[in-house]
Amino acid sequence: MSLQLFLGSAGSGKSHQLYHDIIEESRRSQETNYLVIVPEQFTLQTQKDIVTMHPEHGVMNVDILSFLRFAYRIFDEVGGYNAPVLEDTGKSMVLRKVVSEKRKELILFGSNVKKPGFIGELKSVLSELYQYNIQPRDFEKLQEISLKKPVLQAKLKDLLTIYEGFRDFMKERYITAEELLVVLEEAMDYSEWIKDTVICLDGFTGFTPCQYQVLRKMLRYAKKVLITVTIDPSEELKNGIEEHQLFGLSKKTIQKLYRLAQEEQITIEEPVYAENRNQMGIPYRFLNSPALASLEHNLFRFPYQSFDQEQQDITVHVTKDTEAEIDFVAREIKRLVREEGYRYYDIAVVSGNVEEYGRIAKRSFALAGIPCFVDYKKDILNNPFVELLRSAITIVGEDYSYEGIFRFLRTGLTDIAEQDIDILENYILATGIRGHKRWKEPFTRSYRSKEPVDLDLINALRASLVEVIEPLYDTLKDKEKTLRDYTTALFDLGVRLNIEQKLEDYRLRFVSLNQPLIAKEFEQVYKIIMDLYDQMVLLLGSEQCGLKEFGEILDTGFVEVKVGLIPPGVDEVVVGDTERTRLKDIKALFFIGVNEGIIPKAIGSGGILSDIERELLINNEIELAPTKRQQAFTEQFYIYLNMTKPKNKLFITYHKVTDEGKSANPSFLIGKLKQLFPLLIVVDEDEDSEETDNILRDEGLAYLVQGLRKYHQRETTDQWKELFLYYRSEDEREKILRKLIQGAFYVNKESGISGEAARLLYGMELKGSVTRLERYAGCAFAHFMNYGLSLQERREYKLAIPDIGNIFHNAIDDFSKRLDGGQYTWHTIPDEVREEWAVESVRKAVEDYENSFLRSTKRNEYLITRMERITVRTLWALCNQIKQGAFEPAGYEMPFYHIPDSALTLQGRIDRLDLYEEENRVYVRVIDYKSGNTFFDIQSVYYGLQQQLSVYLSAAMDYLLKQYPGKEIVPSGIFYYHIEDPIVAKSDQVEEEIYKSLRMNGLVNADSKVIALMDQKLAGPDGTLRPSAKSEIIPIETNKEGGLAKRSSAADRAQMEAFVDYVNTKLVEDSGKILSGDTKLNPYRSDKKVACEYCEYRSACGFDSRLPGHEYRNLAKKSLEEMKAEIFGER
Repeated sequence: MSLQLFLGSAGSGKSHQLYHDIIEESRRSQETNYLVIVPEQFTLQTQKDIVTMHPEHGVMNVDILSFLRFAYRIFDEVGGYNAPVLEDTGKSMVLRKVVSEKRKELILFGSNVKKPGFIGELKSVLSELYQYNIQPRDFEKLQEISLKKPVLQAKLKDLLTIYEGFRDFMKERYITAEELLVVLEEAMDYSEWIKDTVICLDGFTGFTPCQYQVLRKMLRYAKKVLITVTIDPSEELKNGIEEHQLFGLSKKTIQKLYRLAQEEQITIEEPVYAENRNQMGIPYRFLNSPALASLEHNLFRFPYQSFDQEQQDITVHVTKDTEAEIDFVAREIKRLVREEGYRYYDIAVVSGNVEEYGRIAKRSFALAGIPCFVDYKKDILNNPFVELLRSAITIVGEDYSYEGIFRFLRTGLTDIAEQDIDILENYILATGIRGHKRWKEPFTRSYRSKEPVDLDLINALRASLVEVIEPLYDTLKDKEKTLRDYTTALFDLGVRLNIEQKLEDYRLRFVSLNQPLIAKEFEQVYKIIMDLYDQMVLLLGSEQCGLKEFGEILDTGFVEVKVGLIPPGVDEVVVGDTERTRLKDIKALFFIGVNEGIIPKAIGSGGILSDIERELLINNEIELAPTKRQQAFTEQFYIYLNMTKPKNKLFITYHKVTDEGKSANPSFLIGKLKQLFPLLIVVDEDEDSEETDNILRDEGLAYLVQGLRKYHQRETTDQWKELFLYYRSEDEREKILRKLIQGAFYVNKESGISGEAARLLYGMELKGSVTRLERYAGCAFAHFMNYGLSLQERREYKLAIPDIGNIFHNAIDDFSKRLDGGQYTWHTIPDEVREEWAVESVRKAVEDYENSFLRSTKRNEYLITRMERITVRTLWALCNQIKQGAFEPAGYEMPFYHIPDSALTLQGRIDRLDLYEEENRVYVRVIDYKSGNTFFDIQSVYYGLQQQLSVYLSAAMDYLLKQYPGKEIVPSGIFYYHIEDPIVAKSDQVEEEIYKSLRMNGLVNADSKVIALMDQKLAGPDGTLRPSAKSEIIPIETNKEGGLAKRSSAADRAQMEAFVDYVNTKLVEDSGKILSGDTKLNPYRSDKKVACEYCEYRSACGFDSRLPGHEYRNLAKKSLEEMKAEIFGER
């Protein structure tokens, strides 16, 4: 029995030497057992290495195991071990249960159980207690140490409560993976197999106290123990340990091993220094790279020796961001493979943040055609099976909520087709159906839609869903059921949906798509979930818990479970982590993300126990896991191991900007490298760097596309032109080029549909509202999408802006008609009655609107109250405006048909028609109520964007000519009234200011008589207009002479008639263009507005002002005076 260490620096060949020795010895002594123990993630690679090195390429008496598998080997021999091992998932479940049960006893932790990550932190501390063999009895000493630290005292009391509760639950039922080593250490006393075994340990940077106890028994019983330790041969092994030194951890390990051997009175053989170096003293790994040899010999050493020669084996590359880093790596990998003969398996990429960089690398490498394997365990939270289970629980917990139901259906694992799910979702969104009771009964409600609502289909889909969910609902809602019952109900749900077969179908699909890693996930996930069910039932099956707690326990399991993936191919680039990834025979290494916070990793708070608290305990001889400070020194050692992996080339990259757009600083490591290599090459890889690198990626396609984009500005380079000619030189490549050119030089052509197609679509006569023609004037394509293709946004069961406008209109209409023929008029209704009627009209409008859904939420209730207030204010203003003039309302919500041309019929409703009658004349004005921010605008009228008021006036005049034959109909005004409750600055006359702010805007007949009829306050005793006056109700002001001021919005009668004619002509022209097939993508832009701003089709039309042919129509090409002249017929 003896101990022998194999020592050497990185790249010295100590592992190779160890494997060589045991292979040779195993061939000579075939009756002896040889065992190689390595970390779990290294077992596969180590087996491959030893089999490759063995002359017969096979091993009979050499086993490669991890500590865990070694334990099972011993248990198989000696027996006596029955308790199942509780994995991390089970630990989390038990901890959640224990903390919930003991919440009232906990001082600090009771309120944290539901905080994300807390159970994980607690599990980590629990594992640490087991690993470092800290028993409940040891807490008395811990609390004595912390007497003057009340917070630490409270933490330790809580930890003890939870620790004891956890151990009580585990007693004689389960064992943790950490305890397994304690049981192993005891079982080794009874093993005969170990006494005839040579044990080798390789790949460890250190050991836990429990592992050291197992090592003690190995030394005691095994024939021989061989252990590799990475350390420079020049280091004094027995000197004091300085933890900040590069090999401080290695020294600590060696001294502990020697102390164990001495305590066990085991022979300590002379260490083997595996210094496989050439005559110049360069390690074998770095024979082709003196620079890398110098890096290994000097990195993190003091004193160090600089490498003062020019070299290209170690280079630093700076990029804009993480995406650009990976893009550079992809380009360089392609170059190494094509120009220097590398295979993909010769190259590796490592990072301190493999989750983020791995995600980017998958996408970028796929585009570049680089096979890669990202070495990290993938969680299953996004797997459709997991999402199906979580959403099913949500459906029950939230009583058939919309979110839960459609999360469930969108997993793709139900028997309802995607198109039918769309139909059902549209119906539920539009009708607002919620709740188990509503889903159990047939749906009967319909809603306004351009397409007929197929209630038979929708009810069939409803029944199908309820049939699947209802058994689960009944079980999970029963508070008497146990966790076993809940879990069984979930299992039965999977059976009803035939989930196992569906996951297999997905697996086969991903295999056919050449996505083996995703296929592997779908292959494993069903068994993983079944194992999770089994564990839940074994651990907590007889427990009663609420649905919410059951969901939390299940989520805890989902979070903990990871899918282990192995490289699907041989010739692949490995993208891995600086600590856990095992790299072998790497020629080129890309060490990426060498920024502050990534390399080294940002030091966090220290978990449940802070670093200060840990230091206090450690200083009192309590051995715990390393502090963050100690971890930083350990990480430095891992950085050294990674940077010394490649034989030929080391690429270091860092970025300037984070994903959040903040400045990112390089790691301290960059400064160290510049000290070691004064002539170090640092390349800025921004777009202005070597274009040749761009060409290497993905056959230069990305670079070719960039050049095609710049061709319009004549910014192409000679290298781009050569690449262009390369693509033209071969038929298959030219096909790709032709498609790229077609896309790059795409021009939006002003084409549309044929006139025949338009007439089939719209009919021979265009019918519709004025809004339709205004929509066409805004953008012909938006009109086509809406009225041609009948595309509409999803209707939702909520109070939207159009709904508010409709309710205001309905309420005012109800109030107005209530006055007609009643005891009151606009002039006589008392204030209190007007306010009461206003509120009643709003409530009636609400109750009559869309099946009375508006009171379904608190938000809607608030909006209704606000609408009542605004309507009260509106009717107060309208009454006063009517009282202030001679015009009287003659019609409300008056329907009309307006036929400017035989091929155009417009229809709509005039909100209010006011008249003033004389013996031979009838004066008419129209008023349109607007809840939005609409103002009369000459420019909008000129371009056809604002045509309603003119059409209303024209239709009203046509109607009145028939109603009043022989009388002259005088167009007097067109107005918008804004329905609002304005806020005014503090004033002694608040009500007066509010009234003024509610002034109508529009166009007034400039005749002084007409103006006086509208606002009697503007007229003097003689009927002339008062000088320097401003109307409170219409857009009229007078100057000092009593004439109209320039700010007045007025036109004489001839101009108003010309105004009406202009709009009618514009309507006829636009309708003719529609019927001829015009669907141009031509949104307008003015100084105030862009047509696309609120357009519901902006995500579908493809309009991009940066592309040729995609230009806005600029409405500011003519002056206001020019537009007025054309509208009023003055040209």
